[in-house]
Amino acid sequence: NGCVVLIADIIGDGEGWAWTDRSRYETVRKSILIPDEKGERNELKCRIQAAIDTLSAQPGVDAGQIAALGFCMGGHPILELARMNVPSVKVLITYHGVFDGVDRLSHVSNSDNKSSRPNVLVCTGEDDPFVGKEDLALATAMFNDIGCNCRVMKFEKTRHGFTNPAQDYN
Repeated sequence: NGCVVLIADIIGDGEGWAWTDRSRYETVRKSILIPDEKGERNELKCRIQAAIDTLSAQPGVDAGQIAALGFCMGGHPILELARMNVPSVKVLITYHGVFDGVDRLSHVSNSDNKSSRPNVLVCTGEDDPFVGKEDLALATAMFNDIGCNCRVMKFEKTRHGFTNPAQDYN
């Protein structure tokens, strides 16, 4: 009834090693998220574009009406998707999204067509130890600088992973 979901594995962990081999996880994470000398994350962009292309090619998908959700590390693809300025992407949402390293990204000009920029919602816990206040401020500024309508919802007395009820036991 109007919604098709694609879950993209940005890390590329088909076997679940990211939960047990943290050294491998950190190596792969860095190779995807750390920008090159020009401040670009080309591998991340390629993976995001592959996900958008795959979703858009599916039967029943309105390729001109795409939304993206990112959880935790998924804050990075949400920010990158906004920077990519894909006109078919209308809404971006991140829950407890991590934005470490955003200060090393290249500045994206806001001279592009602002009417095609997506609306962005950032939902974060006020006490999240993995989402630095400076990183969040820089990411929010970048969203706004490139012409996105960005709104931040901070939840009081809330830590990381608040969308997962099992986090109450951590």
